[in-house]
Amino acid sequence: MSRKSRKVPETICHKVDDSQKFFKNVKIFLLNAGIEKARCDIFRKQTERYGGVLVSNMEDLPGYIVVEDKMEAERMCRLLRIDQPPSDVNIVKSSWLSACIKQKQCVDIATHELDLSLFTRKRKKELDINDSGNEEEKDNTSEKNQEQKPARMWHSYKKPKVEEEEGVDPESDYAPSDGEDTVQGPSTSSTSSTSPEKLIAKGQWICTQSSKNVSGNLNEHITSKLEAMVKKYESTSDQWRAFGYKKAIQALRKYPKPITSWEEAKALPGVGARLADKIWEIAESGELRKLNEFNADEDIKVIELFTNVWGAGAHTARQWFQQGFKTLDDLRTKAKLTHQQKIGLNHYDDILDRMPRSEAAAIEQVVRMAAESLVTGVIVQCCGSYRRGKATCGDVDILVTHPDGKSHRGLFSKLLSRLKETGFLTDDLVSAEDNGSQKKYLGICRLPGENHRYRRIDIIVVPYDEYACALVYFTGSAHLNRSLRLLAKKSGMSLSEHSLNTGVIRKGNEKIFEGTPLPTPTEESVFKHLGVPYRPPEERDH
Repeated sequence: MSRKSRKVPETICHKVDDSQKFFKNVKIFLLNAGIEKARCDIFRKQTERYGGVLVSNMEDLPGYIVVEDKMEAERMCRLLRIDQPPSDVNIVKSSWLSACIKQKQCVDIATHELDLSLFTRKRKKELDINDSGNEEEKDNTSEKNQEQKPARMWHSYKKPKVEEEEGVDPESDYAPSDGEDTVQGPSTSSTSSTSPEKLIAKGQWICTQSSKNVSGNLNEHITSKLEAMVKKYESTSDQWRAFGYKKAIQALRKYPKPITSWEEAKALPGVGARLADKIWEIAESGELRKLNEFNADEDIKVIELFTNVWGAGAHTARQWFQQGFKTLDDLRTKAKLTHQQKIGLNHYDDILDRMPRSEAAAIEQVVRMAAESLVTGVIVQCCGSYRRGKATCGDVDILVTHPDGKSHRGLFSKLLSRLKETGFLTDDLVSAEDNGSQKKYLGICRLPGENHRYRRIDIIVVPYDEYACALVYFTGSAHLNRSLRLLAKKSGMSLSEHSLNTGVIRKGNEKIFEGTPLPTPTEESVFKHLGVPYRPPEERDH
C-alpha cells in the first residue's frame, strides 16, 4: 500500500468520552530529540485525545518527561539546559507512552523509567551542603548510614545570590550543581586561611549558638508537619530538600514566639519564599497540602516502608518497589536480601521504635560493667541523642577508652565476646570495622529479662588521645558537626572523629597536606582551638 493511500488507524480518528480519558489532567513534556517526527505527532495527538496536557515549559510540571528510549540522562540534561534531572518529575522512555496508548490506560512506569544510575556515578561527589548558606563538608557518618544513598536531582534554572551565612530555600528551583560552590571555595594554602574568630565575626555560625530555647518549641504544630516532610523526602533520596527542611525546623524551634505572618516565616534563616508559603499554610490552616498528597500516594507509602529496613536505603527500596514488592512479607519471601537486611526485617518494629532514656542508660550500664570486668579504670560513655538530653533515642552509640592510653588495646574483641556470651548482643550487623586506630561494632542488643525489645547499638573503642574529638563527633548533632568541620576547613584546619589538625593545605577540596594534630585532651579544648564557645551536650541538639 502506498504512503498516500495508507489509512490512518481508527484508534487515532474516533472520539473518546470522558470515561476513556485515562490521561485526564496529566501533564506531559515531550522531549522529541531522537524520536521520529511522525511518532511525535502521534504521541501529541493521542496524549491530548486521552485527556493529557502537553506542556512546553518544565516549570508547569510535576508530571512526566518523555524521552526517546535510548536517551542518556546526561544528554537529556544538556538538551533541557539543566544541571541535573529534576526530582519531582517522572522521567520515562517513549515506550511508556506507547504502552499507555496501546493498553488505553496509564501503565506502571517501573520498567520504563530512564536509568539515572550512570549519571549518578559520574557525578558521585556529594554536595558540600551549606552550614547556614555556606558550603559545608559532607556529613562523615557513612558508618551509621544504612547504605550509600544516591543524591536526588533537581531543577537548576537560575542561580540566585547566595550570601555568607544565609540559607538556601530547599523549595526554590535552584540548588548548586556538583562541584559548584555557593560561596568562594577554601584557600589552597594554609598560610592565607582566615582565623576562626574573623570567620565567626562575619556570620552566625550554628556551632556558636545554643540549641536551647527557654520557652520551648512554640511552633511545634508547624515543625511536626515539616518533620514528616523530611521523612518523605529522605525516602525518595531528595537529600537537598530534606536538609533544607531540617534547617527550617531548627530555626522554628528556636523562634521565641508562634509564627503569625508569612513575613515572619520568610525572615527565618534558610527560609525562602516557597518554604515560607508552606510554613504559613500550616500556621493558617493546620494542614499542608503537599504532605497530604504524599500521605495519599500508595507508591510512596511502600517505598517509605522499605526504606525503614535497616541496610536498605531509598535506592534499594525503589528497586524493590520496581520489582513488584508491596509488603514486608514480599521482601521476606521473594527478595534477595543481604545479611544486614534480613536482620533489619526480623527486628523491623523494634528498630523503628524509639527507646526511653532509661532503657538507653541501662544498655550503657551493661556495656560498662562488662568492660570494667575486663579492664579496671575504663571509660564508657553513651553518646548521640542520649548525651544531648533527648527524652527518647533511636539507637545507642557507646564510646570506650582508657586514660592510660594503652589499656584499650585488645579490649574490643574481648568486650564483644563477653557481651555475646551473656546473650546481650544478639545479631551482628558489622562485627568489626577498622577506622584508623578506632574499632567499631554495629549490631543488635537486648537487655536481660522479659518484655525488652531488640535495640540498635554501636560500640566504638578509641585511643585516649582521640577520645575528645570522638566524643564531640559521636555526640553530635550532625548539623553542629558540619558547622564545626566547615569552620575548621575555612580556618586552614580539619576536624574529624580522630583529631583536630592545623596547617592543612588543600587544593580545592583535596588535601595536599594533612596538617599537624593539635593537643585536644578535652572537648573544651576542641571548641577553644576553633574559637567557639563551649556548649554542653544538651545545647548541641541543632
